[in-house]
Amino acid sequence: MTSSEKSYKVLVVEDNKLNQMIIMNKLKNNNHLVDVANNGEEGVKLHEKNKYDFILMDIMMPVMDGYDATKNIRKSKKNNNIPIIAITANVLDHDKNRCLASGMNAYLSKPFDFNELKEILATLGFFI
Repeated sequence: MTSSEKSYKVLVVEDNKLNQMIIMNKLKNNNHLVDVANNGEEGVKLHEKNKYDFILMDIMMPVMDGYDATKNIRKSKKNNNIPIIAITANVLDHDKNRCLASGMNAYLSKPFDFNELKEILATLGFFI
């Protein structure tokens, strides 16, 4: 870890077990603490219970999708300005616009390169 990097607490909201494992391992290998939610509803509950530095949010999930989860987090009284980055297989411009309109700060299409995530986080002030 360089002097400009630090350890962050990250919430990954993703229903696909393989994607969870890949993202979690990459973050943990870079010294970050990671919690995983299997759907948007779990993500909102974890956000209410814990303090996170940023959230990686899948879009298409059972129970509650990423759009509704983001809207609920933005309405919350607790850390409602937390950076939320969409991670989705939807790659069309209107998908990206919908993510941003729902309150997400940035957008990554799956599968994503970890360097892309690092670049987005750097624009948000996080250096991993």
